[in-house]
Amino acid sequence: MKPNCAVSVIIPVYNAEKYLGVCLESLLIQTLGDFEVIVVDDRSTDNSLAVAESYLERFGGRLKVVTLPENTGSGAVPRNVGLEHAAGKYVFFADADDLLIDEAIETLCTCAEEYRADVVYMDCGFICNEEPVPKELTPAAWDSNFIVNEPTLETVDIAKRVEKFLARQCRWPPWGKFVRRDFLIDNAIKFPRMRISEDIIWTFELACLAERRLRIPNPLYVQRVNGGSMTRRVRSPEQELIFWSNPLIHGLECLEEFMSGLEFFKRKPFVRLQVLNLFASIHFDHVSAALKELDSTAVYEIFLREFAAADSTQPALIAYLLVMTNLYRNELKSLT
Repeated sequence: MKPNCAVSVIIPVYNAEKYLGVCLESLLIQTLGDFEVIVVDDRSTDNSLAVAESYLERFGGRLKVVTLPENTGSGAVPRNVGLEHAAGKYVFFADADDLLIDEAIETLCTCAEEYRADVVYMDCGFICNEEPVPKELTPAAWDSNFIVNEPTLETVDIAKRVEKFLARQCRWPPWGKFVRRDFLIDNAIKFPRMRISEDIIWTFELACLAERRLRIPNPLYVQRVNGGSMTRRVRSPEQELIFWSNPLIHGLECLEEFMSGLEFFKRKPFVRLQVLNLFASIHFDHVSAALKELDSTAVYEIFLREFAAADSTQPALIAYLLVMTNLYRNELKSLT
């Protein structure tokens, strides 16, 4: 389908009335006007929907507001729904509590066109934990280990790309990437329906499938640190393990299914295992404190319940998770 505009900016929203207006204001002042905004409300219980609708006239037909029939509990489904409504040549997934600097869309679009990129990665941006956002912000490398000084096309060697992914030299958040819509559609790349960590899998698929990946040093996006996010909430040890085990189960299955369809991973079972181990270790890092406080029986029962709730098609992963848990326990003991 021929694009109707240059860029579709997709914003998943849930209870973001405090921030959404500032995000939309940053889009109204963009130096490039050939874009649309798609706000997908995940059944907010505050005034987020009203805030979004109040901007319809100001965007002059360039703003679509979509309301989901029920709350999905994550950004995955709203982003996928937004992609279904998108008409731009490129898509950009912004978070409702963040904002873009005024030349962001124009710069991203220009770079993507000049280098014929499937994906444009931003290495640098702004981080803000103040309210309101100060007028002067200092750019910061999101990861100083692999920042570029000028637009740079990455290698097409999938082995080297996976190696960088395993070294955590790929930032997960969707808002760090500017993607050609047809690339996503042609490769059936969507966010897996998980409450969290779906961006890791999405980023991995981009790394493996994009032919032309461009990295740029331009600071174009302002990430606002929101203390109310799901990952920062205080939970009991049992709640913490339950919270992270569900996306762990779904994520391992999604990764396994994706890698089973690529010849590279069929020939490299050890690399395949390394990818699974990385994904698992990220989640075990989050539950290290909980694992110290829960006994093995409690952990086993939680995993069993979560596998049943997830309707897992790969029960053998239970053994994998339990082995990983015991290894993690032993590592924790050796440090205490």
